[in-house]
Amino acid sequence: MKGVAAFVLAGGRVMEMGVLTDKRAKAAVPFAGTYRIIDFAMSNLGMSGVDRVGVLSQYRPSSLMDHVRNGEPWGLLGRGREVQMLPPFQAENRVDWYRGTADAVFQNLGFLGDAERVLICSGDHVYNMDYSMILEEHMARGADLTMVFKRFTKEACSKFGNAVIDDSGRVTWYQEKPAVPRSDLGSLTIFLFERQILEHYLRAAYRQVGQLQHLYDQVVPRIVREGHVHAFEFHGYWAYTRTIDDYYHTSMDLFRPGSGFDLDTWAVTSNTEESGVGDKGPARIGPGAEVSDCRLAPGCEVYGSVTRSILSPGVIVEEGAVVEDSVVMNGVRVQSGTRIVKGIVDKGVEIGAGCTIGHNGPAVPNLTAGSYHTCGVTVIGRDVMIGSGVTVGANVQIAPGQTIQDGARVPDGAFVEHDGEEPWFERW
Repeated sequence: MKGVAAFVLAGGRVMEMGVLTDKRAKAAVPFAGTYRIIDFAMSNLGMSGVDRVGVLSQYRPSSLMDHVRNGEPWGLLGRGREVQMLPPFQAENRVDWYRGTADAVFQNLGFLGDAERVLICSGDHVYNMDYSMILEEHMARGADLTMVFKRFTKEACSKFGNAVIDDSGRVTWYQEKPAVPRSDLGSLTIFLFERQILEHYLRAAYRQVGQLQHLYDQVVPRIVREGHVHAFEFHGYWAYTRTIDDYYHTSMDLFRPGSGFDLDTWAVTSNTEESGVGDKGPARIGPGAEVSDCRLAPGCEVYGSVTRSILSPGVIVEEGAVVEDSVVMNGVRVQSGTRIVKGIVDKGVEIGAGCTIGHNGPAVPNLTAGSYHTCGVTVIGRDVMIGSGVTVGANVQIAPGQTIQDGARVPDGAFVEHDGEEPWFERW
């Protein structure tokens, strides 16, 4: 894809991801055992032959920066190839946080070099795509902008950008998250702009209102009205991990026959040194262990029972422990006699003996997340220490760094965080 530079939107924290994004940007959340969510966009860019990639991020970018580094894992290092992290910066007359996607792109137009076209994609979607196919259609149609869409139910399109197209595939109407969608086409937030068109409409929007926020509000609808916008339709697997419920369901799609999510055939790569995979030996399945339909990363040790679960590097499941339908991240230890059902356990967590974490029964939604955390999964934040004999209900979130004392009981839907005054469990 010569002449194309790319921006990856990896901007900030999404509150709907709860405690998983307390200490990291959403694009840096671990996924599928040995990956981070941004790996899908980065792998697609490398595979598609995009040589110049800027990653736009501003919320807690350190883990994302450690992961992306120089782009080598995705083949984006070498003569004529480059990856740069592009956090907010101090300009001559101002210091600004990015106000949105349009503002972030506008502030970094200088990164594009001599590129004739600009590809913009999100760093928090899970899919496998060769972007060169978009470029081929874009050039064949003579488009100012090509947008990628997928067909969902019409009702579901209220969560996406929604478009109407004519028989030639030209976009004739577009609106972001309409209350009443006009079609079943949902935007996947993948845009291929002619550079001159992008710069023109960014500057026009800035002159009109004095500041920029989002591409989908200030730029795309105007190009639809005044220019030539082409719709590229994608038919493969695609998932949006915006909420805890979405993240969990996407993870479990790895075990659902017919879901279309097949990491074994996708060309997805990652920074294995940063994730700890490079230093770990093969996973060990101990005598008497039971493992069924799982993804086990290097360095895992399983002596208990694990079913339909994802274990990241260095996870230890002791004899007599049970893990079902769960995502367990790096370095977690699950002690003997503990049972985890429908859990997301972040890095470095220690779970004591004889605990019950989560269940399969009905449960109230999480009291802080509401409609974004209702699927029954229990989420334990990074570096939490859980004592022995603890019971934690469903739709619970435990903030990073908390200590849960022996024998404590956490009810369904609770959010656990110390307030500096008294232990959380005494207030229930």
